[in-house]
Amino acid sequence: MTQAFSTSVEPVRGGIRFNKPTMLGVGTMVWLGSELMFFSGLFAAYYSIRANATGPWPLGGIKLDVLQSGIFTVVLVLSSFSMQKAVYDLEHDRRASARLWIVITMIMGFAFLSNQFYEWTHVAFSTSTNAFGSLFFLMTGIHGLHVFLGLVAMAFLLIRVAGRSRDPGLLAVTQSISYYWHFVDIVWIALYATIFLVH
Repeated sequence: MTQAFSTSVEPVRGGIRFNKPTMLGVGTMVWLGSELMFFSGLFAAYYSIRANATGPWPLGGIKLDVLQSGIFTVVLVLSSFSMQKAVYDLEHDRRASARLWIVITMIMGFAFLSNQFYEWTHVAFSTSTNAFGSLFFLMTGIHGLHVFLGLVAMAFLLIRVAGRSRDPGLLAVTQSISYYWHFVDIVWIALYATIFLVH
């Protein structure tokens, strides 16, 4: 059991890479499993209410900007690649480049959140309009909170990356944050497909 959670590393062209999962990484994946169950409950509620709704869906003839949200969906998905590039650079001990890619990831995340805020303040319905309105704000709001928390984690990560050159826990922390960020992106793809595309 101890060996399964070993944090041993191997050299990678001047850097390091974990050849086995770290305890932090395993813990993060277990926690993300619970988050997946939470979001699954939201999806189940959405499809249950939709299945029992009478008339066209979304209710009340609500129209959403599929194109604009689609563009920012692409932005969020691309941020997963930039975050993974930061992990790769840290594995190869390229801290300056890693910091740059973390900042790029944060910019794309903030762009996504800004678009969500714009949508929340410009849609022609509210949480009290109908069931769809309640589900829209609940599901996108909870996801937006997760994006915001990911950005906060990256801000602290930037401080840590700029710290002492020999930080044995830095790579494990960065990998765990990347797992979280990839999870947030995947959840949004499912949310976008559910709320904006499937009628």
